[in-house]
Amino acid sequence: MNLFRFAVVLPSIFFLQCANAAETALPPGVTLQTLDQIKFEKTASGRDFAFLLGNTNQAGPYLNLVKWSPNDKALPHKHPDSRYGVVLSGVHYIGYGDKFDESKLHKHTAGTFFTEPANTPHFGMTRNEGAILYFYGTGPSAVIPLE
Repeated sequence: MNLFRFAVVLPSIFFLQCANAAETALPPGVTLQTLDQIKFEKTASGRDFAFLLGNTNQAGPYLNLVKWSPNDKALPHKHPDSRYGVVLSGVHYIGYGDKFDESKLHKHTAGTFFTEPANTPHFGMTRNEGAILYFYGTGPSAVIPLE
């Protein structure tokens, strides 16, 4: 299965299974959480993250959710790894380049799939409503500020 299909199909399956799960015992090793049960933690960026699989600081695949508050802004940065994202809720705006420029923002509504190729400078923001973004990648990763 290619990464595009994996990045789009996996979150869909995850959330559909959560929505349709019966109140029965789960096999050992199975994790099942609805979006409202997932625990988010505040990070140095001020955003809330939920680390569902792996760790962005270690080698290997990772899945995480990032919760953006209304009127939040990420200054230009890049990552050493390619990332694949889906907007799960809200509206998120992403622009590409090494200087923050609102005229370059692309509007991504819930359900939008997007990529952040390795070492590609980008920036983002939300407006009146926040957003929850899903990311898949292969670590180790980092946020490298450009401004």
